[in-house]
Amino acid sequence: MIISRFFSSIVIMVLITSLLLIRLYEVPLFNDPLYDYFHSDFQLYDLPKLNVWKLIAGTSLRYLLNMVLSLWIIWFLYKRESYIHAALWVYLFAYIILMVAFTLLIDADSSFMKMALFYIRRFLIQPILLFILVAGFYFLKTKGNKLV
Repeated sequence: MIISRFFSSIVIMVLITSLLLIRLYEVPLFNDPLYDYFHSDFQLYDLPKLNVWKLIAGTSLRYLLNMVLSLWIIWFLYKRESYIHAALWVYLFAYIILMVAFTLLIDADSSFMKMALFYIRRFLIQPILLFILVAGFYFLKTKGNKLV
């Protein structure tokens, strides 16, 4: 039991380090023309010229990598197949909804739409859902899967 927990802890640390490395090397690894745009005072400027399909492919690849690593983290934290199934459905539905919104907002030009694009892109490229799911599954585990 102790060896199993130790092994799980090591694997979780490696997986979290992998998520950090994806974030650290995002510029050379992923073609994202919005990176420089959102690191500037983007409210004052129009969106740069974008190859939309390339942007969607790069964003989708990053989402996929974050999703796979996150699912492994959830597995090694809880070791419950039902949690993995639930998390996978959350990731798939979130991807569809966020990617549709992301694609529609690329053509928008108002300042509200730029902020919406900024936050939707953030959900797609960063493992924010992992924090939400880990907290939710912890709550379920401590409540004995009974929602009171």
